[in-house]
Amino acid sequence: MAKKLAFVALIFIISYSALAQKSAEYLPEKPGKVILNQYSMNVADELHRNVKHVAEWFIQNAPVMTNPKGFDLWVYFTGYWNDKYKLQPGNYGRRGELNFDFRLFYKEGGQRTVEPPHWSFDINNTETGHGTNPNFPGWDNTKDPESLEKSMDKAAADLNDLFRVFPLVRDIVPGVRLYGGGNLIVFNPDRPPFWIPVTVREVANMKLAYYSLIEVHLLPYLKEEIAKLTEEELNAPAFSGHDEFFVLNVHPELDDKTNENGGQMMRFNPEYWDRSLPPTAIQFMTLYYPERTPDEKSDFYKYNGYPIFGDLVMNSIKLADLAGLIMKK
Repeated sequence: MAKKLAFVALIFIISYSALAQKSAEYLPEKPGKVILNQYSMNVADELHRNVKHVAEWFIQNAPVMTNPKGFDLWVYFTGYWNDKYKLQPGNYGRRGELNFDFRLFYKEGGQRTVEPPHWSFDINNTETGHGTNPNFPGWDNTKDPESLEKSMDKAAADLNDLFRVFPLVRDIVPGVRLYGGGNLIVFNPDRPPFWIPVTVREVANMKLAYYSLIEVHLLPYLKEEIAKLTEEELNAPAFSGHDEFFVLNVHPELDDKTNENGGQMMRFNPEYWDRSLPPTAIQFMTLYYPERTPDEKSDFYKYNGYPIFGDLVMNSIKLADLAGLIMKK
Protein backbone atom coordinates (compact mmCIF):
# COMPACT_ATOMS: atom_id res chain seq x y z
CA MET A 1 0.00 0.00 0.00
CA ALA A 2 2.83 2.38 0.92
CA LYS A 3 4.50 1.75 -2.45
CA LYS A 4 1.26 2.56 -4.29
CA LEU A 5 0.78 5.78 -2.31
CA ALA A 6 4.37 6.74 -3.00
CA PHE A 7 3.85 6.09 -6.70
CA VAL A 8 0.72 8.27 -6.80
CA ALA A 9 2.54 11.03 -4.94
CA LEU A 10 5.44 10.75 -7.38
CA ILE A 11 3.11 11.21 -10.34
CA PHE A 12 1.63 14.40 -8.89
CA ILE A 13 4.99 15.87 -7.86
CA ILE A 14 6.64 15.21 -11.22
CA SER A 15 3.51 16.15 -13.14
CA TYR A 16 3.61 19.67 -11.70
CA SER A 17 7.18 20.07 -12.92
CA ALA A 18 6.27 18.59 -16.28
CA LEU A 19 3.67 21.28 -16.89
CA ALA A 20 6.49 23.81 -16.92
CA GLN A 21 8.49 21.71 -19.38
CA LYS A 22 6.00 20.32 -21.87
CA SER A 23 6.58 16.81 -23.11
CA ALA A 24 6.95 18.21 -26.64
CA GLU A 25 10.16 19.93 -25.50
CA TYR A 26 11.77 16.64 -24.46
CA LEU A 27 14.42 15.34 -26.90
CA PRO A 28 14.06 11.54 -26.68
CA GLU A 29 16.46 10.81 -29.56
CA LYS A 30 19.38 13.02 -28.54
CA PRO A 31 22.38 10.78 -27.73
CA GLY A 32 23.55 10.85 -24.14
CA LYS A 33 26.38 9.33 -22.13
CA VAL A 34 26.93 7.32 -18.96
CA ILE A 35 28.70 9.16 -16.17
CA LEU A 36 29.96 7.19 -13.16
CA ASN A 37 30.45 9.47 -10.18
CA GLN A 38 34.10 8.94 -9.34
CA TYR A 39 33.79 10.16 -5.76
CA SER A 40 31.02 7.77 -4.75
CA MET A 41 32.57 4.86 -6.69
CA ASN A 42 36.18 5.37 -5.70
CA VAL A 43 37.78 2.05 -6.64
CA ALA A 44 40.24 2.50 -3.78
CA ASP A 45 37.33 1.71 -1.46
CA GLU A 46 36.42 -1.98 -1.58
CA LEU A 47 32.67 -1.45 -1.17
CA HIS A 48 32.61 1.16 -3.93
CA ARG A 49 34.62 -1.13 -6.18
CA ASN A 50 32.09 -3.92 -5.63
CA VAL A 51 29.17 -1.55 -6.26
CA LYS A 52 30.81 -0.28 -9.44
CA HIS A 53 30.81 -3.85 -10.75
CA VAL A 54 27.03 -4.09 -10.09
CA ALA A 55 26.40 -0.71 -11.73
CA GLU A 56 28.32 -1.75 -14.83
CA TRP A 57 26.33 -4.99 -15.03
CA PHE A 58 23.07 -3.02 -15.24
CA ILE A 59 24.52 -0.60 -17.76
CA GLN A 60 25.59 -3.50 -19.97
CA ASN A 61 22.35 -5.47 -19.64
CA ALA A 62 19.59 -2.84 -19.67
CA PRO A 63 19.27 -1.36 -23.22
CA VAL A 64 17.89 1.94 -21.91
CA MET A 65 21.21 2.37 -20.06
CA THR A 66 23.54 0.78 -22.60
CA ASN A 67 22.80 3.41 -25.26
CA PRO A 68 21.32 6.43 -23.49
CA LYS A 69 19.00 8.52 -25.64
CA GLY A 70 17.22 11.60 -24.40
CA PHE A 71 19.32 11.84 -21.24
CA ASP A 72 22.71 11.54 -19.61
CA LEU A 73 22.81 8.70 -17.11
CA TRP A 74 24.45 9.72 -13.82
CA VAL A 75 25.37 6.78 -11.58
CA TYR A 76 26.37 7.16 -7.95
CA PHE A 77 26.37 5.27 -4.67
CA THR A 78 25.17 6.55 -1.32
CA GLY A 79 26.41 4.59 1.69
CA TYR A 80 24.78 5.06 5.05
CA TRP A 81 25.77 3.55 8.34
CA ASN A 82 25.19 4.60 11.93
CA ASP A 83 25.70 3.36 15.46
CA LYS A 84 22.01 2.59 16.03
CA TYR A 85 21.82 0.43 12.89
CA LYS A 86 24.93 -1.49 13.95
CA LEU A 87 23.26 -2.39 17.25
CA GLN A 88 20.58 -4.49 15.55
CA PRO A 89 21.61 -8.15 15.79
CA GLY A 90 20.95 -8.97 12.13
CA ASN A 91 23.20 -6.32 10.59
CA TYR A 92 26.67 -7.07 9.21
CA GLY A 93 27.17 -5.95 5.62
CA ARG A 94 27.88 -2.30 4.87
CA ARG A 95 24.71 -0.99 3.32
CA GLY A 96 23.96 1.65 0.75
CA GLU A 97 21.87 2.70 -2.23
CA LEU A 98 22.90 2.48 -5.89
CA ASN A 99 21.36 5.41 -7.78
CA PHE A 100 20.70 6.14 -11.45
CA ASP A 101 19.62 9.65 -12.49
CA PHE A 102 18.14 10.13 -15.97
CA ARG A 103 19.08 13.75 -16.71
CA LEU A 104 16.72 14.55 -19.57
CA PHE A 105 17.48 16.81 -22.52
CA TYR A 106 15.00 19.57 -23.47
CA LYS A 107 14.82 21.89 -26.47
CA GLU A 108 14.56 24.83 -24.12
CA GLY A 109 16.01 25.02 -20.66
CA GLY A 110 18.90 22.67 -21.31
CA GLN A 111 19.33 19.54 -19.23
CA ARG A 112 17.16 18.55 -16.30
CA THR A 113 19.59 18.20 -13.40
CA VAL A 114 17.24 19.19 -10.56
CA GLU A 115 15.12 16.23 -9.42
CA PRO A 116 15.57 14.26 -12.64
CA PRO A 117 13.76 10.93 -13.12
CA HIS A 118 15.47 8.56 -10.72
CA TRP A 119 15.81 4.83 -10.08
CA SER A 120 17.67 3.11 -7.26
CA PHE A 121 17.92 -0.05 -5.21
CA ASP A 122 19.44 -1.13 -1.89
CA ILE A 123 22.52 -3.20 -1.17
CA ASN A 124 23.15 -5.09 2.11
CA ASN A 125 20.23 -3.27 3.72
CA THR A 126 18.27 -5.44 6.16
CA GLU A 127 15.54 -2.81 6.51
CA THR A 128 14.23 -3.06 2.93
CA GLY A 129 12.37 -5.63 0.87
CA HIS A 130 9.66 -6.24 3.44
CA GLY A 131 7.28 -4.29 5.65
CA THR A 132 8.70 -1.36 7.57
CA ASN A 133 10.89 -1.80 10.63
CA PRO A 134 9.63 -0.02 13.76
CA ASN A 135 11.50 2.93 15.19
CA PHE A 136 11.55 2.52 18.95
CA PRO A 137 13.78 5.17 20.55
CA GLY A 138 16.55 3.98 22.81
CA TRP A 139 18.71 5.80 25.32
CA ASP A 140 18.29 9.58 25.41
CA ASN A 141 21.33 11.50 26.65
CA THR A 142 19.15 14.46 27.63
CA LYS A 143 17.21 12.59 30.30
CA ASP A 144 18.38 9.00 30.82
CA PRO A 145 21.15 7.83 33.19
CA GLU A 146 24.41 7.00 31.43
CA SER A 147 24.49 3.65 33.25
CA LEU A 148 21.41 2.54 31.28
CA GLU A 149 22.72 3.45 27.81
CA LYS A 150 23.69 -0.08 26.75
CA SER A 151 20.61 -1.83 28.13
CA MET A 152 18.19 0.77 26.72
CA ASP A 153 19.81 0.75 23.30
CA LYS A 154 19.82 -3.06 23.19
CA ALA A 155 16.13 -3.23 24.15
CA ALA A 156 15.27 -0.77 21.37
CA ALA A 157 17.55 -2.50 18.83
CA ASP A 158 15.92 -5.88 19.45
CA LEU A 159 12.46 -4.47 18.71
CA ASN A 160 13.66 -2.44 15.74
CA ASP A 161 15.01 -5.68 14.24
CA LEU A 162 11.42 -6.93 13.77
CA PHE A 163 9.29 -6.36 10.69
CA ARG A 164 6.16 -7.62 8.95
CA VAL A 165 6.71 -9.45 5.66
CA PHE A 166 4.64 -9.32 2.51
CA PRO A 167 3.35 -12.67 1.20
CA LEU A 168 5.67 -14.68 -1.03
CA VAL A 169 4.70 -14.38 -4.71
CA ARG A 170 7.18 -16.77 -6.30
CA ASP A 171 10.77 -17.96 -6.51
CA ILE A 172 12.16 -16.87 -9.88
CA VAL A 173 15.38 -18.90 -9.54
CA PRO A 174 17.43 -19.94 -6.51
CA GLY A 175 18.67 -16.62 -5.17
CA VAL A 176 15.96 -14.39 -6.67
CA ARG A 177 12.60 -14.22 -4.94
CA LEU A 178 9.58 -11.95 -5.38
CA TYR A 179 7.37 -10.89 -2.47
CA GLY A 180 4.16 -8.87 -2.45
CA GLY A 181 4.30 -5.13 -2.99
CA GLY A 182 6.86 -5.56 -5.77
CA ASN A 183 9.69 -6.48 -3.40
CA LEU A 184 12.38 -8.44 -5.23
CA ILE A 185 15.07 -10.04 -3.05
CA VAL A 186 18.44 -11.17 -4.41
CA PHE A 187 20.39 -13.39 -2.02
CA ASN A 188 22.71 -16.34 -1.57
CA PRO A 189 20.54 -19.48 -1.58
CA ASP A 190 23.40 -21.51 -0.10
CA ARG A 191 23.20 -19.58 3.17
CA PRO A 192 20.61 -20.03 5.96
CA PRO A 193 17.27 -18.21 5.41
CA PHE A 194 17.67 -14.43 5.43
CA TRP A 195 14.41 -13.88 7.34
CA ILE A 196 13.37 -16.01 10.30
CA PRO A 197 10.02 -16.00 12.14
CA VAL A 198 9.55 -14.96 15.74
CA THR A 199 7.06 -16.33 18.24
CA VAL A 200 4.56 -14.33 20.25
CA ARG A 201 6.67 -15.14 23.33
CA GLU A 202 9.81 -13.69 21.76
CA VAL A 203 8.00 -10.46 20.91
CA ALA A 204 6.49 -10.35 24.40
CA ASN A 205 9.91 -10.75 26.04
CA MET A 206 11.41 -8.03 23.83
CA LYS A 207 8.61 -5.65 24.75
CA LEU A 208 8.86 -6.49 28.45
CA ALA A 209 12.57 -5.63 28.33
CA TYR A 210 11.82 -2.37 26.51
CA TYR A 211 8.89 -1.15 28.58
CA SER A 212 10.67 -2.06 31.82
CA LEU A 213 13.25 0.59 30.91
CA ILE A 214 11.53 2.98 28.49
CA GLU A 215 7.96 4.31 28.51
CA VAL A 216 7.35 2.35 31.73
CA HIS A 217 3.80 3.71 32.03
CA LEU A 218 2.79 1.13 29.40
CA LEU A 219 4.30 -1.82 31.25
CA PRO A 220 1.18 -2.71 33.32
CA TYR A 221 -0.98 -2.83 30.19
CA LEU A 222 1.56 -5.01 28.40
CA LYS A 223 1.65 -7.47 31.32
CA GLU A 224 -2.16 -7.67 31.34
CA GLU A 225 -2.22 -8.48 27.64
CA ILE A 226 0.45 -11.18 27.93
CA ALA A 227 -1.37 -12.77 30.88
CA LYS A 228 -4.40 -13.42 28.65
CA LEU A 229 -2.39 -15.67 26.32
CA THR A 230 -2.10 -19.44 26.74
CA GLU A 231 1.20 -21.31 26.49
CA GLU A 232 0.17 -22.57 23.08
CA GLU A 233 -0.53 -19.03 21.88
CA LEU A 234 2.75 -17.71 23.28
CA ASN A 235 4.69 -20.41 21.44
CA ALA A 236 2.90 -19.79 18.13
CA PRO A 237 4.34 -17.67 15.28
CA ALA A 238 3.64 -13.96 15.72
CA PHE A 239 1.51 -12.02 13.26
CA SER A 240 1.18 -8.25 13.11
CA GLY A 241 -1.69 -6.43 14.78
CA HIS A 242 -4.41 -7.24 17.29
CA ASP A 243 -7.84 -5.75 17.96
CA GLU A 244 -7.34 -5.77 21.75
CA PHE A 245 -3.60 -6.05 22.43
CA PHE A 246 -2.60 -2.47 21.69
CA VAL A 247 0.81 -2.62 23.39
CA LEU A 248 1.86 -6.14 22.44
CA ASN A 249 0.37 -5.53 18.97
CA VAL A 250 0.88 -9.09 17.70
CA HIS A 251 -1.32 -12.16 17.70
CA PRO A 252 -0.72 -15.91 17.36
CA GLU A 253 -1.43 -17.81 14.19
CA LEU A 254 -3.95 -19.80 16.22
CA ASP A 255 -6.11 -16.71 16.75
CA ASP A 256 -8.53 -16.96 13.82
CA LYS A 257 -10.44 -13.81 14.79
CA THR A 258 -7.50 -11.49 14.15
CA ASN A 259 -5.48 -13.42 11.60
CA GLU A 260 -6.35 -10.93 8.85
CA ASN A 261 -4.81 -7.95 10.64
CA GLY A 262 -1.32 -8.26 9.22
CA GLY A 263 1.55 -10.34 7.91
CA GLN A 264 3.88 -12.64 9.77
CA MET A 265 6.53 -11.05 11.98
CA MET A 266 10.15 -11.76 11.12
CA ARG A 267 13.64 -10.60 11.89
CA PHE A 268 16.78 -10.65 9.78
CA ASN A 269 18.79 -13.79 10.46
CA PRO A 270 22.32 -12.99 11.75
CA GLU A 271 23.40 -16.42 10.47
CA TYR A 272 22.55 -15.48 6.88
CA TRP A 273 25.72 -13.42 6.51
CA ASP A 274 28.86 -15.24 5.37
CA ARG A 275 31.25 -13.64 7.84
CA SER A 276 34.25 -15.16 6.11
CA LEU A 277 33.59 -12.37 3.61
CA PRO A 278 34.24 -8.74 4.57
CA PRO A 279 31.29 -6.43 5.35
CA THR A 280 32.02 -4.71 2.02
CA ALA A 281 30.99 -7.84 0.06
CA ILE A 282 27.60 -7.64 -1.63
CA GLN A 283 25.52 -10.44 -0.11
CA PHE A 284 21.96 -9.08 -0.24
CA MET A 285 20.06 -6.76 -2.59
CA THR A 286 16.48 -5.48 -2.62
CA LEU A 287 14.87 -4.03 -5.74
CA TYR A 288 11.41 -2.75 -6.64
CA TYR A 289 9.68 -4.82 -9.31
CA PRO A 290 6.06 -3.63 -9.57
CA GLU A 291 3.41 -5.04 -11.85
CA ARG A 292 1.72 -1.87 -13.11
CA THR A 293 -1.43 -1.75 -15.17
CA PRO A 294 -1.33 -0.36 -18.73
CA ASP A 295 -3.39 2.60 -17.50
CA GLU A 296 -0.81 3.43 -14.82
CA LYS A 297 1.97 3.41 -17.40
CA SER A 298 0.07 5.48 -19.96
CA ASP A 299 -1.07 8.00 -17.35
CA PHE A 300 2.50 8.48 -16.16
CA TYR A 301 3.72 9.07 -19.71
CA LYS A 302 0.79 11.38 -20.48
CA TYR A 303 1.54 13.66 -17.53
CA ASN A 304 5.33 13.52 -17.67
CA GLY A 305 6.28 13.00 -21.30
CA TYR A 306 8.69 10.13 -20.58
CA PRO A 307 8.35 6.54 -19.35
CA ILE A 308 9.01 5.08 -15.91
CA PHE A 309 12.70 4.39 -16.44
CA GLY A 310 13.01 1.98 -13.53
CA ASP A 311 10.34 -0.21 -15.10
CA LEU A 312 12.21 -0.14 -18.43
CA VAL A 313 15.31 -1.39 -16.66
CA MET A 314 13.62 -4.14 -14.65
CA ASN A 315 11.50 -5.35 -17.55
CA SER A 316 14.47 -5.62 -19.91
CA ILE A 317 17.01 -7.50 -17.81
CA LYS A 318 17.00 -11.23 -17.09
CA LEU A 319 15.91 -11.36 -13.46
CA ALA A 320 17.45 -14.80 -13.06
CA ASP A 321 20.89 -13.34 -13.83
CA LEU A 322 20.71 -11.04 -10.81
CA ALA A 323 21.70 -13.99 -8.60
CA GLY A 324 25.19 -13.86 -10.13
CA LEU A 325 25.78 -10.42 -8.57
CA ILE A 326 25.83 -11.84 -5.04
CA MET A 327 29.39 -12.42 -3.85
CA LYS A 328 30.21 -15.87 -2.48
CA LYS A 329 33.98 -15.79 -2.17
